[in-house]
Amino acid sequence: MRNGRPYLCCLVAISVAWAIGMLACWSLAHSGVLSVDARLLLAVGIGSGAVAVAGGLPGLATEMLPGGDHSPARITIGFSAGAIIRLLGTVALVGLCSYHLPAAKKEIAGMILAWYVYLTSTDVVVLAMLLPRHDLCVAKPVCLAEPVRLTKPVRLAKPGRPPQEAK
Repeated sequence: MRNGRPYLCCLVAISVAWAIGMLACWSLAHSGVLSVDARLLLAVGIGSGAVAVAGGLPGLATEMLPGGDHSPARITIGFSAGAIIRLLGTVALVGLCSYHLPAAKKEIAGMILAWYVYLTSTDVVVLAMLLPRHDLCVAKPVCLAEPVRLTKPVRLAKPGRPPQEAK
């Protein structure tokens, strides 16, 4: 799945995760495990999926810019703009659903929070696997097994007193 377009792959993964989540919620509601109104389930599910996809669009736009390098600035801008869109979209979804749907506010907030955590964690995990790594160590490796030599011997102190140099 590494094709040089991590945000596009991430949007595909979010869409697949959303479809799996919708099927799971629908089957739990149909079997009676979830006692939720179908309109609430549908509205929150579609709204959360739309917010998650909208949150991935800034990253996709940075991939489409000319000069297709994966600079840290482009990656940061794409991810940060997506996080802001996802946060504001989720808050707007809570407001819209609590105003228009006849369910308890705790029930609406709980469903939206569950969708937010599920889709955002999918987004973060997929991007962490696909984005190029810029945190590779460039320093000379140090062997931790080498003995450490002190320049001056130190005498162990009694409890409550600072250590002293040996004479």
